[in-house]
Order: sequence, then C-alpha cells, then structure tokens
Amino acid sequence: MKTILIAGGTGFVGKALIRHLINCGYIVNVLTRRRSNINTENIHFFQWDIEKSYIDEKAFESVTKIINLTGANIGEKRWTNKRKIEIIESRTKSIDLLYTYVKTRNYRINAFISSSAVGYYGAVTTDEIFTETSNKGNDFLASVCDQWEKSALQFESLGIATVILRKGVILGKDGGIYQKLAPLAKLEINTSLGNGMQYLPCVDIRDLVRLYEFILKTNGISGVFNTVSSEHITMNDFSKVLLRSFGKTSFLPNAPAFLVKLFFGEMSVKLLEGSRVSNEKIKQTGFKFEYSSIEKTFFI
Repeated sequence: MKTILIAGGTGFVGKALIRHLINCGYIVNVLTRRRSNINTENIHFFQWDIEKSYIDEKAFESVTKIINLTGANIGEKRWTNKRKIEIIESRTKSIDLLYTYVKTRNYRINAFISSSAVGYYGAVTTDEIFTETSNKGNDFLASVCDQWEKSALQFESLGIATVILRKGVILGKDGGIYQKLAPLAKLEINTSLGNGMQYLPCVDIRDLVRLYEFILKTNGISGVFNTVSSEHITMNDFSKVLLRSFGKTSFLPNAPAFLVKLFFGEMSVKLLEGSRVSNEKIKQTGFKFEYSSIEKTFFI
C-alpha cells in the first residue's frame, strides 16, 4: 500500500480526496494544525505549524508523493489589505515550508502535486478560450495564482515531477458554491449575478479526485494543467440547471452588479467576470472526465 502525504486535507476537497484515495487502497498522511484528529488504519494525522516552521517529520515516513491543498478561502471575507496578505501567504508559506523540509532532509519525494486556479488568467469576460500558454492576468487573483505556482515550481529544482492544477469552481453537494446556492434555489430564488453572461469554468469534485488518482498512478506527468470540465457554461446556465435540479423555476431577476459590488467590494470581480478555459491538455494525458456537464453534476 502506497502512502501519500496531503497538506491541507481537512477542507471540502481534502475530505473528498482522502475518502477516494483510501477506497483506492492508499494510506494517507495528513498535515493538520489540530491535535484532536483521530488516526485510523489508513489515515494518519501529523501536526505542522507554518508560522513556527515546524512539521512532524514522521509525516514523511514511506512517502514518495505529496499533494498540496493549502490556502485560505478566497471568497470567505472581503479583500482588505490584511486579508490579501493572508490569502497569498497561506499558499506560499506552506509550500515553502514543505520544500525546505524535503530539500534539507533529502526525503525521497518523486512527485509534488499542487493547486492553482483559473484566476491565473484574470477575472475577465472575453471571447478568448484560455489555455495553459495564455498570458497571466493583471489583477489580484492572477497575482495570487502566479505567486502560488512559483512556490510550487521550486520542487522542480530538486528533480521532482511537479504538477500544478489550475482549477475552476469545484462542484459537489458537500461544499463549495453548491452548498451556498442550493438553499436559495430550493426557495425559487435566481442565483445568477450581474448580466449572467460571465462564464463559469468548473469541475465536478468526483472528477477532481479521480484526476488526482490518475496523476498518482501515471508516470511522466508534470507541468501546469487547466482542471475544468469540457462544457462552457455561463452563470445564467448554472442558475437555471440548479433550479431545475430541485424542480423549481424562478422569475426573479439576476442580482444587479452594483449590489454585488457594494456587498463584496473588490472580490465582486470573482463573481461578475469569467471566461472559457480549455481542458485539452489534461485530456491528452489520457484522463477522461465522467461528469462533463452540470446536468450530470446536479442530477447524478
């Protein structure tokens, strides 16, 4: 049984990924700041403290691959200057600490799988379909992703295969945007924002965890990959299918852009803008998306 180390494994994605990997026969070591987590036969929790530059070295025993999921929730709070620093440092400092431990202790790591987001291309609505070679955007989200990715790419200097997943919005009934908007849809409230024509690149959580498993067991994969489903949907499309999944319709108008800006401040660009993103590169590795449409996500 192979042992995987996951940093940031207690959130929405982390919990789903751990369940999936255990079902696939892996042992999972999880880095956590809490003391109360209980170990089981296949899940072992180890403490780390990023501010104190500390990781329990037992976490690395028998580990050859690391999955990094760390990072403060971008949409949780308004983007004050203090919060912006927290968002960036929660991503870069955690990776820097992992890199330092692997480098100075010569751990036999052969793969590092890290996260990023399609926000790398900027919060814009254009006719362009972004690929991994498209230019970086020039806003805060793009800057976050750029610094995030540069931290992860340090592992390449150690000869470690490094994979960066630029994820879209993650869809799953246990968390994320679905958990926030589903209660509104059940009340026949239109969940679309602004003009609703902004694209919403997204990926089903079930495909995402399958992708991690695919990368773990497939040799020769490295580089940056957009992680989104094949379907290009708008915010209006998303809202209509979400309502229909509950047998509802809504005659309410979209939430006006000015109200979204008033309520969320600078963060509103994340909600009001969005472009299409290509997933051709990851599909060329042989990975196949099973939940390629929001119809499948909401109805299966």
